[in-house]
Amino acid sequence: MSNVTLIIAAGVIVMISPILMLTSQGRPKAGQVALVISAPWGPNAAQIAEKSGVQEIAPERAPLGVLVALDSDQSVDRLYSNGAWLVINGKEVLELCSI
Repeated sequence: MSNVTLIIAAGVIVMISPILMLTSQGRPKAGQVALVISAPWGPNAAQIAEKSGVQEIAPERAPLGVLVALDSDQSVDRLYSNGAWLVINGKEVLELCSI
Protein backbone atom coordinates (compact mmCIF):
# COMPACT_ATOMS: atom_id res chain seq x y z
CA MET A 1 0.00 0.00 0.00
CA SER A 2 2.89 2.39 0.67
CA ASN A 3 4.05 2.05 -2.95
CA VAL A 4 0.66 3.23 -4.18
CA THR A 5 0.86 6.25 -1.88
CA LEU A 6 4.32 7.14 -3.19
CA ILE A 7 3.19 6.79 -6.81
CA ILE A 8 0.14 9.01 -6.21
CA ALA A 9 2.25 11.61 -4.38
CA ALA A 10 4.81 11.65 -7.19
CA GLY A 11 2.06 12.04 -9.77
CA VAL A 12 0.53 14.97 -7.92
CA ILE A 13 3.91 16.69 -7.60
CA VAL A 14 4.59 16.27 -11.33
CA MET A 15 1.15 17.61 -12.26
CA ILE A 16 1.32 20.72 -10.07
CA SER A 17 4.99 21.58 -10.66
CA PRO A 18 4.27 24.11 -13.47
CA ILE A 19 1.78 25.89 -11.23
CA LEU A 20 4.25 25.93 -8.33
CA MET A 21 6.94 27.38 -10.60
CA LEU A 22 4.66 30.20 -11.75
CA THR A 23 3.32 31.10 -8.31
CA SER A 24 6.70 30.98 -6.57
CA GLN A 25 8.06 33.89 -8.59
CA GLY A 26 8.06 37.44 -7.39
CA ARG A 27 5.29 39.92 -7.91
CA PRO A 28 5.18 41.38 -11.45
CA LYS A 29 6.29 45.00 -11.78
CA ALA A 30 5.21 47.96 -13.89
CA GLY A 31 6.08 47.52 -17.57
CA GLN A 32 5.85 43.72 -17.39
CA VAL A 33 3.28 41.28 -18.68
CA ALA A 34 1.08 39.58 -16.09
CA LEU A 35 -1.42 36.75 -16.13
CA VAL A 36 -4.60 37.61 -14.24
CA ILE A 37 -6.49 34.56 -12.96
CA SER A 38 -10.07 34.89 -11.74
CA ALA A 39 -12.61 32.71 -10.00
CA PRO A 40 -14.97 30.59 -12.11
CA TRP A 41 -17.88 32.45 -10.53
CA GLY A 42 -18.17 36.24 -10.38
CA PRO A 43 -16.42 38.59 -12.77
CA ASN A 44 -14.15 36.99 -15.35
CA ALA A 45 -10.51 37.99 -15.79
CA ALA A 46 -11.25 40.27 -18.75
CA GLN A 47 -13.83 42.20 -16.71
CA ILE A 48 -11.38 42.50 -13.82
CA ALA A 49 -8.67 43.81 -16.15
CA GLU A 50 -11.03 46.35 -17.70
CA LYS A 51 -12.28 47.52 -14.30
CA SER A 52 -8.67 47.87 -13.11
CA GLY A 53 -7.66 49.96 -16.12
CA VAL A 54 -5.00 47.64 -17.53
CA GLN A 55 -4.62 46.73 -21.20
CA GLU A 56 -5.08 43.17 -22.47
CA ILE A 57 -2.24 42.10 -24.75
CA ALA A 58 -3.13 38.64 -26.06
CA PRO A 59 -5.49 38.06 -28.98
CA GLU A 60 -7.09 35.08 -27.21
CA ARG A 61 -8.57 34.69 -23.75
CA ALA A 62 -8.54 31.69 -21.48
CA PRO A 63 -11.71 30.89 -19.52
CA LEU A 64 -10.20 31.97 -16.20
CA GLY A 65 -7.22 34.10 -17.25
CA VAL A 66 -6.07 36.98 -19.38
CA LEU A 67 -2.66 38.47 -20.18
CA VAL A 68 -2.29 42.17 -19.40
CA ALA A 69 0.38 44.87 -19.50
CA LEU A 70 0.99 46.44 -16.10
CA ASP A 71 1.21 50.22 -16.41
CA SER A 72 2.09 51.12 -12.82
CA ASP A 73 3.14 49.58 -9.53
CA GLN A 74 -0.45 49.94 -8.27
CA SER A 75 -1.86 47.85 -11.16
CA VAL A 76 -1.43 44.60 -9.26
CA ASP A 77 -3.16 46.02 -6.18
CA ARG A 78 -6.07 47.23 -8.33
CA LEU A 79 -6.39 43.80 -9.95
CA TYR A 80 -6.54 42.07 -6.56
CA SER A 81 -9.03 44.60 -5.18
CA ASN A 82 -11.29 44.05 -8.21
CA GLY A 83 -11.44 40.28 -7.71
CA ALA A 84 -8.32 38.64 -9.19
CA TRP A 85 -7.33 35.38 -7.53
CA LEU A 86 -3.73 35.49 -8.74
CA VAL A 87 -1.57 37.94 -10.66
CA ILE A 88 1.60 36.19 -11.81
CA ASN A 89 4.49 36.98 -14.10
CA GLY A 90 3.24 36.59 -17.66
CA LYS A 91 6.65 36.25 -19.35
CA GLU A 92 7.01 32.65 -18.21
CA VAL A 93 3.41 31.92 -19.22
CA LEU A 94 4.16 33.25 -22.70
CA GLU A 95 7.23 31.01 -22.88
CA LEU A 96 5.28 27.96 -21.69
CA CYS A 97 2.49 28.60 -24.19
CA SER A 98 4.85 29.62 -27.03
CA ILE A 99 2.99 32.85 -27.77
